[in-house]
Amino acid sequence: MKLWTPSTDYISRSEMTAFQKFVEKKHSLTFNHYQELHAWSIQSPEDFWADIYEYFKVISSSGYEHVMKRGEHLFIGTSWFKGAEISYSEHIFRQYSPDRPALIFKSETTEIREVSWQELKHMVLAVQIYLKRNGIGVGDRVVGVLNNTPEALAIFLAVNSVGAIWSCCSPDFGADSILERFEQISPKMLFADKVYHYNGKTFRKSAIIKELAEKIASIEDVVVVQDLKWRSILALAPKNGELQFDRVPFDHPIWILYSSGTTGKPKAITHSTGGNLLEHFKALALHQNVQEGDRFMWYSTTGWMMWNYAVSSLLCGATLCIYEGSLSYPSLGAVWKFAQEVKLDHFGAGAAYYITCAKREVQFSLDKLKTLGSTGSPLPPETFEWLQRKLPETQIISLSGGTDVCSAFLTGCPSLEVHSGEIQCVSLGSDIEAWNDEGQGVKNEVGELVIKLPMPSMPLYFWNDEGNVKYLESYFEKYPGVWCHGDWIKFTENGGVIIYGRSDATLNRGGVRIGTAEIYNAIEDLVQDSLVVSIEQKDGSSQMHLYVKVEGKLSAKLEKDIKSRLKTRYTPRHVPDKILQVPDIPYTWSGKKMELPVKKILMGYNKEKAVSIEAVRNPESLDFWLTLV
Repeated sequence: MKLWTPSTDYISRSEMTAFQKFVEKKHSLTFNHYQELHAWSIQSPEDFWADIYEYFKVISSSGYEHVMKRGEHLFIGTSWFKGAEISYSEHIFRQYSPDRPALIFKSETTEIREVSWQELKHMVLAVQIYLKRNGIGVGDRVVGVLNNTPEALAIFLAVNSVGAIWSCCSPDFGADSILERFEQISPKMLFADKVYHYNGKTFRKSAIIKELAEKIASIEDVVVVQDLKWRSILALAPKNGELQFDRVPFDHPIWILYSSGTTGKPKAITHSTGGNLLEHFKALALHQNVQEGDRFMWYSTTGWMMWNYAVSSLLCGATLCIYEGSLSYPSLGAVWKFAQEVKLDHFGAGAAYYITCAKREVQFSLDKLKTLGSTGSPLPPETFEWLQRKLPETQIISLSGGTDVCSAFLTGCPSLEVHSGEIQCVSLGSDIEAWNDEGQGVKNEVGELVIKLPMPSMPLYFWNDEGNVKYLESYFEKYPGVWCHGDWIKFTENGGVIIYGRSDATLNRGGVRIGTAEIYNAIEDLVQDSLVVSIEQKDGSSQMHLYVKVEGKLSAKLEKDIKSRLKTRYTPRHVPDKILQVPDIPYTWSGKKMELPVKKILMGYNKEKAVSIEAVRNPESLDFWLTLV
């Protein structure tokens, strides 16, 4: 169902249209619609990425020898813009303006705070001076256990400005979870918040900070934000001092992110400076239409790649708006109120939040909103439609990508219609298809999401992954030489994309593939939450179990309604063999249902091999399944 059509004015004023005109003029081309521009971007990838580099006026100490040169492996080892030397932070501060705030911040315990570009610059300069005095420079790792605050952003920008490599965990991570991440990368310095507030409660982290300092031998210095030491650091910056930016090679690491760790030790995914700079210019400015003077917010913790993504809105000249705390405290409407008060142009959050708001009919008014973004899991059609009714003039942009690329390769476009339940398009420069088991591209059929061309924001490597063994295992085992992302997708007749859930959790019923999202979308209004897994039996058959969280007791009538809904809306194969009530559904910290770990527990895997408890946002939710084996 078509929900939204862009106006002629919206299209003409978009950054995507400006970029398209730039490309057309430079190459003497004409594109009649987005699909033609996208086709050109993957047929001429070197021209495309060179045009992104030029259009966004990348600052470099020198020119580059080539745009893209593949290594021995078609993806791993690809060299991008060799010879270019750049600084991400320098591009952020290129947007310095006395006419608008750099940041607007609010938390559960504080009122709205505006941070000027001058104040941000002062904080970054002070930390930069401290880092240099303590010998932190190019290639060193500096880590944080930080709330999502202006101070966290300033620390990251300072670390980046001296050419060091950043890595961060949210304070809600447990000690073991943080240790197994940071120990891999041998950091020299730790910045930390000793307190965080969530859902009206206060949590103290001093003991964990001490434990990290003692157990990670490489850490030489610890700075606790807001302590006396922090205040003395802020005093280091002279009033009219100027920032210095140490430019690094295009492929120099910018930050290290981590896989969710659902099946073992998290992988330390290392990203490039230039790759993320170009990718985020493209993703935010072109696909999300973030423009100078806009106000942008994506709700995230510092431990999720959406934090890094949101920071890059500053590259586009936007004011970054930050909300720290629980989305449901003191009410589900609190963050909507913040969005209204600061006059947001772009609002982003996880799909689970929108689903909950729709179920509870949360009231809000955001007349100024240009785009509303959703990610973390598929956004059901019913929630699409509810949001569009609430925001009739707003472009709903459902995103899919991940920590692997620190961006979204399925995204929005300001010149395309929005259809219920569909992601609008594949991003420019992303050569994506749905493949069947024979490695053939399919349309209007569920298939495996594959990427056929390297992208500059793909990982440089996994830290300490000698011979790229884990890297190869993660993406290239199923289709050698082609990136297999692990999602089931379908390209629709509208030209959009539907995500059907993780392919490693895909249900197989009599040879017919069923995406888990189909189950969830169908029964969304019947239950509070749900999780479905299919367990293969020794005789070659399978048992599909649906676990539901409901108010009160699971009744025979509700079971009947669920089965009827699935059979009517989809097929008899979608009807589970068993429906079982559970107290809660397990999620990762990034908001993904933990289907595969539950499946492994039920198949008899050793608990430690089936799931890393530290990766679970609500670990007590697993008790139900752990007691079954």
